[in-house]
Parts: sequence; structure tokens; C-alpha cells
Amino acid sequence: MPLRVHDTTIRAAFDDYQRQRVNIAGEAISYDPDAPTAAAEWVKHNLSRIRDSLPNGYCGRPPQQDCPHPNACLTCPDFQTTPEFPGTHRRQATVNLRLITRAEANGQTRLAANLRQVQDNLERIIPALEAIPPGQEPGDGQS
Repeated sequence: MPLRVHDTTIRAAFDDYQRQRVNIAGEAISYDPDAPTAAAEWVKHNLSRIRDSLPNGYCGRPPQQDCPHPNACLTCPDFQTTPEFPGTHRRQATVNLRLITRAEANGQTRLAANLRQVQDNLERIIPALEAIPPGQEPGDGQS
């Protein structure tokens, strides 16, 4: 019986996590805990977190697919993050701005353009995460 309670508690935490996810555009990722696919999402999430733990979020790529661009998470449409990571994103944005400045000073225009894309995504992600009150779904309209 205790195992059942533990599973229920973990699943409730998973459902809360699912409701607070934001993609690289700062948009809430939809999730319906009552959908027929919710159990599959639960299994996929557990497999993905084991395989792809990131310092600033999670990989939403299906576990059977390889990553074509390692270390390019902030430009990948499969990247997901939650309100537990805004500090990490803020620090990364600060460092990234320095890298952009250095790349531009060195005439590395392609590198600077890639870093600007990351910076643009960070500047959408950070406010989106900060706008999610604890325990609230993104976009549910409550204040």
C-alpha cells in the first residue's frame, strides 16, 4: 500500500511539473493530465530525465531519437524548462552577452549570430518562468 501512495504523490508532482513547462520561445507547453496520452507522457518523462538531465531544463526529445546537435539545447525545439531554473538562465544570459561582445570584437559574425539566437530565447524564457506563480499553470489567468 505505501508504494501506491508514493506513486500517486510522484505522479501529482509530475502533473504539476508538466503544467509549468516553457519552451525556447517562452511559451507554455500544453498538458492535459486526463488525456489518453498522459500515462505515456509519464513514462517518456521518466526515461528522458534519466538519459538527458540538463543544468537548465529537460530534453523533450523522444528517448528513441538521438540528439543531432548536442550542447545546442537553447535553440532546440525539444528543450523544456520550468520555474526551478530562472537563476541558471539569468547567469547564462549574463555570460552569453559577454560572449557576444567578444565574438563581435573578434569579427566572428557567425558565432555572434548563433549566440544572439540563444540570447533571444533566454530573454523570452526568463520572463515566462518568472511570470509563473508557484503551483499555478502558465496562462490560467489567476493572479
